[in-house]
Amino acid sequence: MMSLGISNLRTFFIYCALAALLLALPQQLLAQERWFQIEVSIFTNESLSDRAEETWQPGRAKLEYPDNLKRLSRLLDILFVESPAPQSIGSADDLLTESEEDRTARLFAEQIAAVGPLPARPATDFKFFDFARDSFLQLPPAQSDFQQTNRVLERSPDHRLLFHGLWRQAVENTPQALPLYVSGGEKYGEFSELEGSLTIRFNDNRDRVVIDTNLWLTDFSTLALQGADWQLPTPPAPNASPATDDANSEGPDYYPIQVYHMQQSREMRSTEFHYLDNPALGVVVMVEPYELPVLGPSGFDTNSTALPSSAGDAITQ
Repeated sequence: MMSLGISNLRTFFIYCALAALLLALPQQLLAQERWFQIEVSIFTNESLSDRAEETWQPGRAKLEYPDNLKRLSRLLDILFVESPAPQSIGSADDLLTESEEDRTARLFAEQIAAVGPLPARPATDFKFFDFARDSFLQLPPAQSDFQQTNRVLERSPDHRLLFHGLWRQAVENTPQALPLYVSGGEKYGEFSELEGSLTIRFNDNRDRVVIDTNLWLTDFSTLALQGADWQLPTPPAPNASPATDDANSEGPDYYPIQVYHMQQSREMRSTEFHYLDNPALGVVVMVEPYELPVLGPSGFDTNSTALPSSAGDAITQ
């Protein structure tokens, strides 16, 4: 009986040790996570002669979206307001005699009256963003290092800025890395001029951060072009209201007549600008190490706020 009791006691202690190890495992994994702040700008090369230097054929490009695709969350995702319906603006005589103050008050009242209640959504769809701790969350322009670079691109006749992203994430090895959905430029029905994905991951030695680009820039036409057998993958469903989806379904049919595919990988040093390009597209990227704020005993970061200090900047992103 005594030996049986000792055996059971040993088994009990082993189970307790295993349970403690399992409970500590998430904290250990969290401590081993390495977070980075990432900033990316994607722009066009408008030179047709440069684009003609490479042969772009439908059969050579395999356009597809990877699994587990992520989107950048934006503050507008939780502040969506339907477009106000047109309202009566009164007679011409009333408008001529209306003061600027009265006009402002009238327009404001009409906008309020035009916005009806939104459909009820599950409570789990709403959350306050934590700009210090949330991953894949678009940060406000005040934290951007690319403001001057983007202004130069926007003013240049040789380039067009199509996409700008600024976010934080835990960087993983290749099998666990999550690709980010990219979309930008003009809209053509359900498609955008720029589409594809970016993946930020570690190299095999975990001593360099790697960016993998899988992007395509598309020229569209309302007329089908013979021999342009480009097959574009269906973009992932957006987080949009039915009204937005209905608006996208209106208008003419568009056909892809030329696609410029960019598929490259680049190892990067942190805190340095890196540039990737092909004859049609350019990508500027920078990654910086980021340390997550430590949570207090209550489970909240007392140094963090739900909204950025410049919430208006975040809304306009």
